[in-house]
Amino acid sequence: MPERVLRVGLVGSGPWARLTVAPALAAAPEVRLTHGWSRNDADLADLARRHGFEPASTYLDLLDRVDVVAFCVPPDVQAGLTPAALDAGKALLLEKPVARRVEQAERLHGHPEPVLVHYSRLLDSTVAPWLGAAAERTWSSARAVLTNTATVGDDPFGRSAWRRETDGALWDLGPHVLAALQVALGDVTTVSARRTDEGIVLETTHARGASARSLVSVSASRKQDVLELVGADDCVHRLPRGPRQGGVQTYRALVSGLVPPSGPSRGPCAAAVMDPAFSTSVVATLVAASAALRAGPAA
Repeated sequence: MPERVLRVGLVGSGPWARLTVAPALAAAPEVRLTHGWSRNDADLADLARRHGFEPASTYLDLLDRVDVVAFCVPPDVQAGLTPAALDAGKALLLEKPVARRVEQAERLHGHPEPVLVHYSRLLDSTVAPWLGAAAERTWSSARAVLTNTATVGDDPFGRSAWRRETDGALWDLGPHVLAALQVALGDVTTVSARRTDEGIVLETTHARGASARSLVSVSASRKQDVLELVGADDCVHRLPRGPRQGGVQTYRALVSGLVPPSGPSRGPCAAAVMDPAFSTSVVATLVAASAALRAGPAA
C-alpha cells in the first residue's frame, strides 16, 4: 500500500469504461477514482453514481484534480488528449494502440511519470509467465490467430466506428498479437499485410531471427485465440488453452504497475507494459501494415 493513494481521473464513459476500467479503478487499493470526464454527460453521470466519483466540467479541470489519468476512448481521441496530460505531469494509463501515428506515440518517451499500456495478454497471469519463458528461448517461426465476431452481432464494442473501418481489426486486435510476438521473438524488423476472406494477414520478421504469420478479424464466424511458437527442432509450443483473465483483473494488474515493487523485475511482459518505446514499436508496425493494406497486392 503506497503512503499516498494516487487520485485517478477517468476519461471516457463507453462500454469499456463501464464494464472494465471504472470497476477496476474503483476496486484497486493503489488508487482512488476521484473524477471523470466524458463528452457524454449522461453516461458519465451514471458511471459517477455507480462508482462514487465526481464528474469534471472539462478535461483540463480533470487534469487539475488528479495524479493519474486513465484513458478509455478511441485511439485517435486518446492521442489527441494525451499531450495536455503529459504537459501537466500526470501518470498515464493508456489503451492500445497508444496512437495511430508514430510521432504521436513518440511523445510519450522520456515522461518522468509512469506511462502504462493495457496489453491484456501481457498482464494475464497465465499468458505473461508463458511469454516470459518463451522470451528466453530461440524460435524459428510462429503462428497467431486472433478473431472475434464484434462487428457481426450486437456487440457494444463492434459499434465503434474505428473498429468498423476496413483496417479496424488491424488496429483493434493487431496490438494484442504484435505485443505477444515482440516479447517472445523481439521487435518487428519487416512487415507485410494483405486482406483475405478470413481477415487481415500479417507476415512479420523479428529481431531474433524468427518469422511469424498472424490472422486478425473482428467479423469472423467464431472466436479464435491461438499462438504457436516453433523451435529449431520443429517442436511446437502452444499458448496454454483455458480461461483467460477478464479485463477487470488485467486492468487491476496494470494499475499495480503505478507502484513498482522494490524487489526483482516482474519480467519482460511487465517491462513491455511500462515501456513507451515498446508501444511505439507496435504503432510503427501497425502504420506500416496499414499502408501495405492501402497499397494492395504488388503488381
